[in-house]
Amino acid sequence: MSILSFVQKLDKNAIRYARRRLRGEKIESAMTALTRLGDLGLAWLLPAAYMLSSYKYRRRGAELLACFGVCVAVNNLMLKNIVDRERPYEAMPWLDTLVKRPRDYSFPSGHAAGSFASAYAIAKGFGKKTGIPAYVLASAISLTRVGVGVHYPSDVLAGAVVGTIIGAGTMKGLRKLKGR
Repeated sequence: MSILSFVQKLDKNAIRYARRRLRGEKIESAMTALTRLGDLGLAWLLPAAYMLSSYKYRRRGAELLACFGVCVAVNNLMLKNIVDRERPYEAMPWLDTLVKRPRDYSFPSGHAAGSFASAYAIAKGFGKKTGIPAYVLASAISLTRVGVGVHYPSDVLAGAVVGTIIGAGTMKGLRKLKGR
């Protein structure tokens, strides 16, 4: 058994487990609400807009916006199309989803990547006191993507790694530009 087929088997088993265990109106409503916070990056773009409107936090808002934007461009427009992985509901036709089925590819998760790039920017800009809640929110949004049936766990894990790398790279680039 190859590593890829082993990961695929783990992914499918995790999805089966999640969809069996994460049932009930309250938990499904909570997962749907959290995943929607990640739709279009609302959980990150609304705070960025607020920060941009404030002189005190303008630079941090621009950093957050830059990290999110670069991440969307690299992850959603390039990586997903290169990897070309089908969504779980395409591989497992019995799988019901709790949200509208996305039409793009599955790997890596855009919600996870954008959330972790944004959490990185927030943690770098504001420190642990604000960074830890940002990472908790990023993790919650990311994990709901498995619970609502639109991502494999490996998509989410890869998205978190990609987002963190892109966030770190973007912040480093911005800080170099500022130093000039």
